[in-house]
Amino acid sequence: MSKKGLSLVILILLGTVFRLTNLGGKPLWLDEIITGLFTSGQGYEVIPRETLFSLQSIPNFFTYQPQSCSVIANFLATQSSHPPLFFCVMHQWLGLDLLNLSLAVQLRLLPAIFSIFTIILSYHLNRLVFSENAGLIGAGVMAMSPFAVYLGQEARQYTLLLMFIAIALSALLKLLKPTRHSFVYWLVWGVANSLGCYTHYFFFLSFAAQIIILFFWFLWYSPRRLGILFGVVIGVILSYLPWLPTVINHFSSSTTDWLPSVDFFSPLLQLLLGFVVMMIAFPVENQPLIIQIVSGIFMLGFSGWLLYHVGLGYRKLLQEKTTQAATLALSLYVGLVLLQFLLIIYGLEKNIAIAPRYNYVFYPAICALLGASLAQKTAQKISLKLLIAGGMGILSSLFVVFNLSFFKPYLPEITAQRFNQSSDPILIVMGYKDEMDLALGLSYGLALNNQREEHLTSKFIFFDREQGYDRIWQGISKLEVKAADVWVIGTGLKQVAFPEALGLNDRKCQRDRANYYRIGIPYQRYVCS
Repeated sequence: MSKKGLSLVILILLGTVFRLTNLGGKPLWLDEIITGLFTSGQGYEVIPRETLFSLQSIPNFFTYQPQSCSVIANFLATQSSHPPLFFCVMHQWLGLDLLNLSLAVQLRLLPAIFSIFTIILSYHLNRLVFSENAGLIGAGVMAMSPFAVYLGQEARQYTLLLMFIAIALSALLKLLKPTRHSFVYWLVWGVANSLGCYTHYFFFLSFAAQIIILFFWFLWYSPRRLGILFGVVIGVILSYLPWLPTVINHFSSSTTDWLPSVDFFSPLLQLLLGFVVMMIAFPVENQPLIIQIVSGIFMLGFSGWLLYHVGLGYRKLLQEKTTQAATLALSLYVGLVLLQFLLIIYGLEKNIAIAPRYNYVFYPAICALLGASLAQKTAQKISLKLLIAGGMGILSSLFVVFNLSFFKPYLPEITAQRFNQSSDPILIVMGYKDEMDLALGLSYGLALNNQREEHLTSKFIFFDREQGYDRIWQGISKLEVKAADVWVIGTGLKQVAFPEALGLNDRKCQRDRANYYRIGIPYQRYVCS
């Protein structure tokens, strides 16, 4: 094996270690709970409502039930807002039942495997259009990026999308110049984009950017090939017709109501930070102020240093005829996707920048540009430059793996620790508005169940809050259950609206003002006498 081949193997192994280490150590959060419900073949119907159930029974909600892909697709069409491809693939994966793994590992292992393949695809993309060294550095960026590791440990579709985007961009870059195998690249480009659109709706942003790039390139250099472009695009659209009615329903649904209101500066800052954490992510969330300051300064300083060196290499890529076209195409792709993000944020007033996971649409192109730029020789020794960048990537990935950065949204583990203050049985009450609230409640209950001893039988109940919380307070008073603590998760409830005391059958539970918290939603402890 050549040195470069050995280097690629080492990078793949390193990326694999990052993605598989502590894979089940972090609790499943809201979105991953949704993945588990649908891919197990259950859906939301399995969740009890207005009825007490034990924390120990929650893992049973994810018991695998063999279903056809059409059934899974129907769950998504009526109960969610996602295309079906990833969920159907995941359902088949869970059906293999290869090992006696924990629920979290079962759900995250396949996305982790997809993430490992993205390392290989990043190498292929850069080697195809830049150089062997660019391919190795691009693979290294993907292997050690904290953002890529974070996505690789999520039980969601993002790593599969990274694969499709990397494949589509590779084909696109080969299509810029006519070759003997153009038909194969057209086929790969069309299939990758069709599958991507069946995996996540934001993939449409990637597809639109690719169409614009090819349209103007062919319009300028090869107008005769515009007909082929239109034909392949129409083919992708026709392949999507079976799901089109569902898309229309999903786009008019209220599933994006969780996105916050938009001001002018916050989305720009969030987008900037999203680019920073693609290369470095030190502990900032829920850390003491001094650690936040030091980590923030270090991250910004490293980002400036890296941007300087990338800029030197990037200019050389633009100057060389052999790399100019690919560099411009990838840069235009990033710019077009960013423009579409801004249109959604400021035009539709949906701040998608708040969720860094959506930056998957940019990432394969950014990874390729970083790898190709860092591979260019500059005045500095390239080995030292890469050593520093790689060291920061490794350290940042370790922070991600051991849950010191990229915390799971809504902090289910920390919330469960707060719930778990009593050694006696407790009761958790949650007022829910929609299915996402149900999934959030299950994430808390599952995390708490993993922290409590088996003999500490505790209960959970969901109450519909559509008719107000007075009905919920009355419902709690009628529950025939013994509990030392009652925790109320009050979605849509202000702090002052929590009553000073609650009745629980024949007992009185007093509000513990020192144990009121708000992580996106509020929750309050009541101590029962």
